[in-house]
Amino acid sequence: MLLKIGSLLLVLLISGYCILHFNRNKENFSKAIGTVTTLLTGFSTATVGFLLMQISNYNLTLTIIICFLVAIICGYLVGGPFQKVKGLNELLSGLIGASIGCTLGFMTFISTTPFLIVDIFFVLFIFLLLKLFDKQIVTEQNKKRSKKVKNKVSLAPTIALSSIFAILLFIILLNLNHFHVGVIGQPQKQNAVMDEENDLQVATINVTPSGFDPKNTILKANTMIKVNFNVDLQEGKQVTLISNDLKLNVVLKKGNNTVLLDNPQIGQYHLMLEPGKSEGLLTVKEANK
Repeated sequence: MLLKIGSLLLVLLISGYCILHFNRNKENFSKAIGTVTTLLTGFSTATVGFLLMQISNYNLTLTIIICFLVAIICGYLVGGPFQKVKGLNELLSGLIGASIGCTLGFMTFISTTPFLIVDIFFVLFIFLLLKLFDKQIVTEQNKKRSKKVKNKVSLAPTIALSSIFAILLFIILLNLNHFHVGVIGQPQKQNAVMDEENDLQVATINVTPSGFDPKNTILKANTMIKVNFNVDLQEGKQVTLISNDLKLNVVLKKGNNTVLLDNPQIGQYHLMLEPGKSEGLLTVKEANK
C-alpha cells in the first residue's frame, strides 16, 4: 500500500511543480507552449486515473469523481493565467486523459508491477516535455526581443479536443460490456502440487479485486483435488464462487476457503465470481501429461 500511495503522491507533486513552472512563465505563452501544457495535463490526469483505479480496487464512482475534479483544477490552474479558451482546452485534455487512464486502470491486474512501470514512464515523459517546454520558452523570449508577437486565440484546438473526447466517450460507452476487470497482466496459469502423503492434489488460487490469480489452474485426472481459495477482500465483504460445470455455488469469505473435488474428469471447468463477473478455469488433463 505504501508503494501505491507513494506513486500517487509522486505524480501529484510532479504535476504541481509543472503547474507552478507554467505560471512562472505565463508571459511567454505561445501556441507551441500551449500544446506542451495540454499534453502534460492529459498525461498527468491519465496517470492519476490509472493509479486511483488500482488503489481503490476498481471503485469506478470514486475514481471518476476525483479524476473529474483533478481535470477541473488542472484546467483552471494551467489555463487560467492565459485565456479562458486555454483553460477549456486544459479541462478537455484532462478529461480525455482521465478517461483513458481509468479504462486502462480498470483492465489492469492489481500488483506492484504496474505502479513501478507507470511511475518510470511518467517521470521520463514529464522530464522530456519539460525540456521541450523550456526550449520553447527560450525561443519565445528571442522572438519577443526581435519583435512584438501577438498571440491570437484559436478555437481549432478546442474543437479538436472536444471531438476527441466525444468520440472516446462514445467508444467507451459502446464497449462497456467488453471491458473486463484486471485482464492486463493477470497471471495466466499454474500447476497443482501433488501431496503424496494424503494422495491428493493441492492448488492455491488467490481471489483479489482483480479476479483469480492465476486465471487457469492445471490439474491431473482421477486424483482428488484440494483447492484453497485465498480471498483478499475488505473485512465484511464476501464473494460467491460459481461453477455450473462443477455444480458449485460457494460463498467465499476473507482468508482461506477450501473446496474439495473428487475424481475430476478430463476437461475445462469454468469458474466465476459474483459480484464482479471475474472468470477463471480449472483444466484437468490426463495423469501422464
